[in-house]
Amino acid sequence: MKYLSKWCILTKFPAVFHRLEHICLVICFWDQRQVLATCSLFQNAPNLKKLDMWSQSLSTWDQDQASIPELTMQVQLDHLVTASVKGFRGVDYEVNFLAKLLSWAPALEEVKIEWTGKTECSMVLAKLLALPRVSPRAKVIVTFL
Repeated sequence: MKYLSKWCILTKFPAVFHRLEHICLVICFWDQRQVLATCSLFQNAPNLKKLDMWSQSLSTWDQDQASIPELTMQVQLDHLVTASVKGFRGVDYEVNFLAKLLSWAPALEEVKIEWTGKTECSMVLAKLLALPRVSPRAKVIVTFL
């Protein structure tokens, strides 16, 4: 996503990716340009079923400096069934993106999170598990590395 968002914020991709069913993304959730480019990609991938993300962060940034303003873009991920996030540290911008993802995907069955954070996880876990979901079948599964 860094490459796609490098020079401008993409609000509309030039094509619709009808055959795209599975994608792996490396994304810095604190970078608003990358988040918006990702959302634009989602809007142009109507048949996306599986989403794998690697959360990338700079150690010099902390949660307060990096918070993303409220994302108001509405995205429909009608066919998304599974999603995963690797490198999850439990900071607000990651949790906020997952909250949006859960509200965009009515067919979602499972979100797998690989926790690599060093922060106290009990509060974050409670927040993650309490996130509202548009899919009644959506499970959030957290593993610790």
